[in-house]
Amino acid sequence: MKVYKAGRRGDFGERRRGVLRPVLLVLLVLFVLALAYVLLPFGGGRAVLLGSDARAGEASRSDTIVVTKAGGGMLAVPRDTLVEIPGVGEDKINAAFATGGPDLTVETLENLTGLPINNYVVVNFGGVKEIVDAMGGITLQVDQPIEVGIEGRRVYIPAGTRELDGFEALAYVRYRGGPTADIGRIGRQQKFLRQLAREITSPANLPRLPATARAIWANIETNMNPLEAARFAVRTRLSGIEEAELYPGTPQYIGGIAYWVPDKEAGDRVVSQTIE
Repeated sequence: MKVYKAGRRGDFGERRRGVLRPVLLVLLVLFVLALAYVLLPFGGGRAVLLGSDARAGEASRSDTIVVTKAGGGMLAVPRDTLVEIPGVGEDKINAAFATGGPDLTVETLENLTGLPINNYVVVNFGGVKEIVDAMGGITLQVDQPIEVGIEGRRVYIPAGTRELDGFEALAYVRYRGGPTADIGRIGRQQKFLRQLAREITSPANLPRLPATARAIWANIETNMNPLEAARFAVRTRLSGIEEAELYPGTPQYIGGIAYWVPDKEAGDRVVSQTIE
């Protein structure tokens, strides 16, 4: 009887292993497929990140314009870049956003770079406070002291590595003082977005990820669904988040208006090196 019972337990163990093997195989296949979906460069590989800071009574504008290729690089296009906007004519590229929103901006960028750009993400900088507070703060290297009045409050941020709360982060991305004015603000907004991407995907922030994801989704507009957006974010994070290369050009006054006049030949080389 003991031998018989032991034999039955052995049979049961064999049957159990026989069931587990195909289950584990299926799980392994699903894991490989999920990894391939995230890492392999099929489907749309480029997206334009637009930072919009329109407030009540103001026209929408895109202060930050960065084209990103997952697995590639990042290309920043100054908002004053003189371009041909389809259906509008020559104007600053941020006029495309004011006239036709992200779709017209994408079309204009495709003409400028000569590359298809499948997706866009518009970040509402007005939602920075909500996003950063959901994260529990954000660490930024502040190059110069910032002192600014915002929403009826004075904010002072000393230079150095600082842990900013939501309100301070909002002041950081909206500040346009100092010698560099708007150019400096665009640079700070790009730095903020890079650091935001780093910290969101940090293992240390995993407990706050659901709240952070809700805050971000409430403050962006995109033509990607949540799964596509998550995939693009992961692929971009895995390939490394670097400082965006600037589309080459020269500042010029034309008819009394300041423009960034693009250098097409040099621009083609930078496009090839970053997002092609």
